[in-house]
Amino acid sequence: MTPPTSGAIDVHTHIFPSGWDDFAARHGGDRWPRLVGDPAGTCKLYLGQTFNRNLGPNSFDPVRRIEDMDRTGIALQLLSPAPPTFCYWADGPAAAEWCRMQNDAIAAIVARHPDRFLGAGGLPLQAPDLAIKELERVATSLRFPAVEVGANVDGRDLDDAALAPVWDAAAALGVAVFVHPQAPVAGQPRVAKQNLTQVIGFPLETALAMSRIVFGGVLDRWPRLRWCFAHGGGAFAYILPRLDHGWSLMDEAHAAIPKPPSEYARRVWVDSLTLSPRVLTFALETFGPERVVVGSDYPFRLGTDDPLAGLRPLALAAGVRGRITRDNAREFLNLK
Repeated sequence: MTPPTSGAIDVHTHIFPSGWDDFAARHGGDRWPRLVGDPAGTCKLYLGQTFNRNLGPNSFDPVRRIEDMDRTGIALQLLSPAPPTFCYWADGPAAAEWCRMQNDAIAAIVARHPDRFLGAGGLPLQAPDLAIKELERVATSLRFPAVEVGANVDGRDLDDAALAPVWDAAAALGVAVFVHPQAPVAGQPRVAKQNLTQVIGFPLETALAMSRIVFGGVLDRWPRLRWCFAHGGGAFAYILPRLDHGWSLMDEAHAAIPKPPSEYARRVWVDSLTLSPRVLTFALETFGPERVVVGSDYPFRLGTDDPLAGLRPLALAAGVRGRITRDNAREFLNLK
């Protein structure tokens, strides 16, 4: 496929298969995602017995999705699994089967609408050897330009030594990595009060994940591996001056990386989903106008129905707007 050279590209969207087998019956475990209701109408997502969210038809149906894309001026979406379905808690072989099912469902949609969608595959990162196998299949057979990973893997940070072979494979295959928070490891009971896990926990978790790939040497060890972080990088831009100050004062931090963290900030991408013109302006100043891409979190309520509308108050020059809406995403995804 040759993606469009004009028109906006949304790199942060999620989609669900329209149905799947009973993984709890097949593999055991009480946390597998399951649907209750008709995906063509009203549908509920449960994680085991725990209600997660309501889902509308646009969570499943690419035709409904394309209607919304046309309405908001989005030419191309990157489809990725929904974070509640990462299933990093599961046994490795069962999780690998789950990821294959989701990735095949995404691939089928891309095959039907190759001019409107690209795929970002999920990986069973709790089993790095199986994750590499699925990564290779995603990149070579399904021809996805990216994978989506959580900001932590069941409590394991992205700079954990066990994940190094996965990053080796991703770098060798030229696959981009989109990072989305899912299960905050810092203060989970505290952020869960008033159902604020996504509101408070996600931006803090993203900032922690970004800090770990910087101080953990990930960006130095794999300089060609392309990373993008959801939600404008969460709280990372705000704490970056403090990270720089700490790097200059603390021997352990200074010994970990050869340059201040602010220099590494301009080696990753972040999406535009900040929900604030002021915060988006700050993100552009922090990461650079060549490192911000459009993101909507479609079709979820905490995202935005019109990601391009968030750019209008900034009165961007045409060249900068073109980079944010299209060119930066093409570079992140390595679209020829």
